[in-house]
Amino acid sequence: MIWLDALTAHLNQGKACVLVTVSAVEGSAPRTVGARMLVGNESCSDTIGGGALEQLAIEHSRRLLQTDSSAAIIESHTSILGSDLSQCCGGKVTLSYEFHPAVAFNIVVFGAGHVAQCLATILQQLPCRARFIDSRPQWLKKLPINQPCAGDIRAVELGDNPFLSVEQCPDKAYFLVMTHSHELDFDLVEAILSRGDSTYCGLIASRSKAKRFRTRLTRKGFTEHELNKLTAPIGERFHVGNLPMEVAIAALSEMLQLKKTMAEKDKSSASQLIQTLPFNTD
Repeated sequence: MIWLDALTAHLNQGKACVLVTVSAVEGSAPRTVGARMLVGNESCSDTIGGGALEQLAIEHSRRLLQTDSSAAIIESHTSILGSDLSQCCGGKVTLSYEFHPAVAFNIVVFGAGHVAQCLATILQQLPCRARFIDSRPQWLKKLPINQPCAGDIRAVELGDNPFLSVEQCPDKAYFLVMTHSHELDFDLVEAILSRGDSTYCGLIASRSKAKRFRTRLTRKGFTEHELNKLTAPIGERFHVGNLPMEVAIAALSEMLQLKKTMAEKDKSSASQLIQTLPFNTD
């Protein structure tokens, strides 16, 4: 697979990858300026000439992938092929590394009712991967998602096992629960909290419904720390109103605020980690 196809595939799937480009050449080298390869966690596509230089590029790309950062990273490193890598070409090559992070904004919405319909309209303008999951095909068909958008938004029919549906969702997802059934809502919230890795778990609810859910979850053995992961009612801090679009805006505002906070933490952590990464030419 050529690097461009591989890059497109990784971005479409929301997977992290590193694009390696020959950005400068002095003297003899395996490939000319502009040669590229794409390195993912599980594959490498195309070539910058093979040999020790390419192996060096793959190893450094994999170290960048280990940062698990949500922020993009761009680096350049120069190698003298003869003295640094014992390659007979003898020239000097500069490689640029473009780290494209995995999609950090995976949104899973259980329910395709009025609030979800409004939310889908807004999400078309954002670079995210969103899945709207509902057991009612007639509501899924109403979702305004069959048009060009900034991200990847899809409708998915809910199966008979809500716990399995939650288990199959992306890691560290932002969950919104807003189905037509209180019992289904409870099962979904229980499944999401049981996963333990949700970035956000929001429930559309009145204060009394939220209190009942927390009481039932406590009886099932959930700790206070685990229950603190549940945001219910959603959007309360913004007080924008109760219309479907207002609730959708409030919920999305909470998620975007949390996403910004997480990105700032990741960027700081990634910067500290990058400073410690070895770039060996031995």
